[in-house]
Amino acid sequence: MKSSLIVMLMLSLSLFGALFQVETNFEYDFELLYDLTKFRLSVPFLTGRLITSGGFKKDNVIFPPYSEVLKGHYWYWDEGYFEYRSKILEVDLGVKQNKVGPGQFYNLFVSDNGFSYPTARMKVKGRSWMVETLWGGLRPFETENKPVKAFIYRRLAISPSSNFEIGYQESVLFLNRYFDPYYYFVPIPIPGIQEFWHLSAPWGYSSNELDDNSMIGIYAKFSDFSWSTYAELLIDDINLNRFLSPQSYQNPDKIAFLLGFSGKFGPTKLTVEVAGATAFTFQRTHPERPYEYVMFEGEDYPIEKNMIGYKHGENNLACTMVLDYYLSDWTFSFGWESVLFGTRTPSLPWHGGTAPSGTKWLIGEIDSQHNLTFQVSRRFDKLFEIFTNVNLNGVIGLKNLKPFVGFGFTLSIEL
Repeated sequence: MKSSLIVMLMLSLSLFGALFQVETNFEYDFELLYDLTKFRLSVPFLTGRLITSGGFKKDNVIFPPYSEVLKGHYWYWDEGYFEYRSKILEVDLGVKQNKVGPGQFYNLFVSDNGFSYPTARMKVKGRSWMVETLWGGLRPFETENKPVKAFIYRRLAISPSSNFEIGYQESVLFLNRYFDPYYYFVPIPIPGIQEFWHLSAPWGYSSNELDDNSMIGIYAKFSDFSWSTYAELLIDDINLNRFLSPQSYQNPDKIAFLLGFSGKFGPTKLTVEVAGATAFTFQRTHPERPYEYVMFEGEDYPIEKNMIGYKHGENNLACTMVLDYYLSDWTFSFGWESVLFGTRTPSLPWHGGTAPSGTKWLIGEIDSQHNLTFQVSRRFDKLFEIFTNVNLNGVIGLKNLKPFVGFGFTLSIEL
């Protein structure tokens, strides 16, 4: 009896200050129904928080063996990690999605496109500088022809003034090992560490034995209390022959870019972002080396759900605009996105051909997508004295000119 009371007391203390949330969304395009229900629990632990979430959904993409019984639904995990935040240190350790960079809608290096994976992230901040390192474990064991796979992202940023930040970013995807301490801990640029493995030295490897996919980038952000503007550049490969050997072969530049602005004007907020990538960016370049910058290589899976970073992948130009209007507890949002894209084949080098000369962009079969949404949401505080807050929302719009309607709500309870 005493032991039961002790267990109950410990459980009560551990849940004191916890937050439980239920999120549900429904969407109907007049042909198919899409829905998601997610449960999330955030519990204080030591000086941080333990966060876990998961649920079930129907996305009409994944159909497990039991989907007929559950009407096309399947269970999924979403989060399970420890989070610590202070003025000088941030730590995430566990399974979660990640997002880095200045963009709100487009993130070139790492984006939360819908899949959670093992994560070890650390950010150390000073008065005018910041260092961040993130490891993501994508595949912990080899399956058939798919090797063990992970990536590491790093960032170094400085702030010469309170409203200006400039940063250097780098990322590397590596195969046949789940963690590489050299990429994670050694404080020299990742391309230098990658080159270290290919030296004619006792520790060296040939490119056939070890061929990682690294990329670098920079960003700059200007901001004030009511607005911010930012730019970001990712370089997967760049043509230096234009300077070193203009008469020789000119390999394609493989780059992605982002330009954005976000500002508040009274009760209105406007956010506009333009992003894109040249052809062959994020691709593998050898048929037998599956190091394309995606979650799951060689799969018939939507690119927008599969990219580690920029969700539209290679060979495209995208623009998003969102206008929000706040009126008391109401929010009215209008969103528009247009994407112009050519051939996109992350797992097929050079779109099935040979390496071309010169940079290519918007090549192959050109197509476009256009999405419009109008959403209304209402927030209730302390509804029925049970819920900390309740958020209801309704949405109508067009996805690639196909109409849809949707409804969702979020309930939060403090335990």
